[in-house]
Amino acid sequence: MKVYFHEIKDAELAYSFTEDTPWVMEVIGALDERMDRIQRPPNWRPRSRPTEVSFTLRRVDDLIHVSGKVKTQLNLLCSLCADGFQFPIQMQFHTLLTQSEIYADVPRESSHQTATGFEPDEDEEDEDEGPALNLSASDFEITLVDEPVANLKDILNEQLVLILPMQPKPDLDKNGDCTKCGKQQIAMMKASTEPLKENPFAVLKNFAQKDTGKKPTS
Repeated sequence: MKVYFHEIKDAELAYSFTEDTPWVMEVIGALDERMDRIQRPPNWRPRSRPTEVSFTLRRVDDLIHVSGKVKTQLNLLCSLCADGFQFPIQMQFHTLLTQSEIYADVPRESSHQTATGFEPDEDEEDEDEGPALNLSASDFEITLVDEPVANLKDILNEQLVLILPMQPKPDLDKNGDCTKCGKQQIAMMKASTEPLKENPFAVLKNFAQKDTGKKPTS
């Protein structure tokens, strides 16, 4: 879904979506992991799951402030046992979009956050006075866009990719065992006990050239 910059005013523009929104489930389902996933079949459809996605867009000078919340789950593969498990997501994020090149060299730091619950923004607690945004480049990620468009599909995908774990796994118990399959992380990473083959060139270090008694020819 695309929202053009000229549609975004000083007042907040809000959108809400659920698992009934096809493009939302397409983004989420594309991040699911499967052992046999080499290429998705033409008739592929993402698995449905309870999902809540919301966006709020607001213009601040030549910047478009995009904030959002996501509540869903991904189907990932455990890095310990390769079994599938459900990875819950409940997050909020902020980002800035602009076409102005004056921000091209500004240091950027993502304000992306994950949490077990949503915490209201301090600036949004008093709705009567309206959100007072004190924006700075160090507080938000600034993205330069080629077209004056806020592509909500791309933004959702980027924010979900940011929170994907490098080594996904369910919760571990106090012994370090997987709470789903009971396997231990240390056992899955144990080095192979197969003995190393002897280096065929090792004998060269003890090699001594025999004296044949022949003098070198001139």
